[in-house]
Amino acid sequence: MRYRLAIVGGGPAGYSAALEATRLGLSVVLFERDLAGGTCLNRGCVPTKFLAEAAHAYDQARDGARYGIRTENAAIDPARMQQRKGEIVTELREGLEQLLARNKVTVVRGAASMTDAAHIFCTGNTYEADNILIATGSVPAAPLVEGALTSDELLELDYVPEKLRIIGGGVIAAEFACIYNALGAKVTLSIRGKRILRRWDREIAVGLTQIMRKRGIGIETECDLDRFAEMGVQTGSQEEQVPGAGQSPEKIRQNPAEIVLSAAGRIPGLDGVDKSYLEIGPSGGIVADEYGRTKTPGIFAAGDVVEGSPQLAHVGMEQGKRVAQYIAGLPLSHPSAVASCIYTDPEIASVGLTEAQAKEDGVDVVSAKVNLRANARTLISTDDRGFVKLLAQKDTGRLLGAQLMCGRATDLAAELVLAVNQGLTAEELCRSVRPHPSYCEAVTEAAESLRNRINEI
Repeated sequence: MRYRLAIVGGGPAGYSAALEATRLGLSVVLFERDLAGGTCLNRGCVPTKFLAEAAHAYDQARDGARYGIRTENAAIDPARMQQRKGEIVTELREGLEQLLARNKVTVVRGAASMTDAAHIFCTGNTYEADNILIATGSVPAAPLVEGALTSDELLELDYVPEKLRIIGGGVIAAEFACIYNALGAKVTLSIRGKRILRRWDREIAVGLTQIMRKRGIGIETECDLDRFAEMGVQTGSQEEQVPGAGQSPEKIRQNPAEIVLSAAGRIPGLDGVDKSYLEIGPSGGIVADEYGRTKTPGIFAAGDVVEGSPQLAHVGMEQGKRVAQYIAGLPLSHPSAVASCIYTDPEIASVGLTEAQAKEDGVDVVSAKVNLRANARTLISTDDRGFVKLLAQKDTGRLLGAQLMCGRATDLAAELVLAVNQGLTAEELCRSVRPHPSYCEAVTEAAESLRNRINEI
C-alpha cells in the first residue's frame, strides 16, 4: 500500500502530524521503535512534572504548620512515587495508542530506515509513501562527568540521594534542582557561566537564583575545566563522547548517597536516519524551513530533531500539524509566538520578546513589572514572591512579550500568547475582568501599569 505520509517517530511532533493528517483525509503510517509518546511522555515532560508535583506536595506537607496543620510524620515513599509515575505514563500512552487506532493511523513497531526518498524499510517489510516526515526527537547529550547520570536515568532512580550535584544551569538543571531540593537532597548546581538560565530574561534568572539560595541550593559559577576535572570530567570533544554514556542507576548504587547529574541539554536524535537526503546544521539537527521542508522534496522534519529547535513539546506538535496541513494543500499562516516554560517552584514562563531581544532587534519598547508581594493568591499559597512583566511597542502599545515567575505561570502564559499573536494593546488587555483572588490579577495590574506608562510618553 502507498501512503500519503510516512512518519518516523511517535513523539509529540510525529503523533500530532499523524492525527492532523488523518483528520484531513490523508493515509498515514507511523513508525516507532520504542514507546508511543516519545521522550515527552515517557522520559521528559510528563514524568518530570509528576515528580515536581510530588515534591511540591511533600514540601507543603512539611510546611503544614504554616496552615495550622500538624504533619510531623510526613515522609517520602520513593517506591510508591515511582509506581504512581509509571501508572500515569502508562495510562496516557495507552490512551494515545487508542487515539491513533481510532483515527486509522497504521502504527508499525520497529526501527525504520529510508531506502530512498519514497520508501521505508521496517520489520522485514518495505512501505511506500508520497511524503516522509522525520520526527525522531532528541536524546540526552553525552554526560560531561565520568559516571554521571543523564536526565533519563535520574528519572528511574528509586530513592532520594543525600546529595545531588547537577552539572549545568539550563531548564533541565533548574527543574531537577527544585525537585530534589524539595524532596530533601542537598543540591548543588555547577555551571560554566556567570548565571543560570543564561538564555532567559535576566530578571527571571536573578529571581530564581535568590529563591534557590534561600532554600539551600548551592550554585557554583564559572566552573572551568580544572574545576570540572576535580569532579572527574571527560574533557574530550562532543563528537568523541557517546550520548547516554552515563552509568545506570544500578551501577550508581556503588555510592548511592551522592549522585551527579549531567544536565548538558539534549541533541537531535539522528541514529538510524539517512543523512544523505538532508542538510545537517552546525548543532547536529536537520535544516528545515517553516513548513518542515528539507533539501529533498517530499521529505520533512519536525520537533526536536530540527536544527535550532526550542525543544518544546508543544512547538513540535504545532510543527507536525503544519507539515500535514502543507501536504494537504491548506493555506498556512506564519509561525506564531509560543510560551517557553520552566516547571520550577515558582513556575516560569516567557512569551515573545524579552527586553534584551528587543534592544538587539532595535525595537523601541516600554515595560512594566508587577511584584506579587500584595497578590492575595500568592500570599495564601507561598512565602516566595514572583513577578509578571509585560513588554509593549512604544508607539503602538501593542504587546510584544511577557515574562512571568509566579504560581501557575505556565497557565497564565496562554492568555499572553493569545494577546501577542492577536496584536492586542495594553489598553485592550486592561478590558478583561479577571477573577479575585487569583494569580492572573497580576496580569491586570501589569497591563494597567504598562498602559499608564505608554500614556505618559
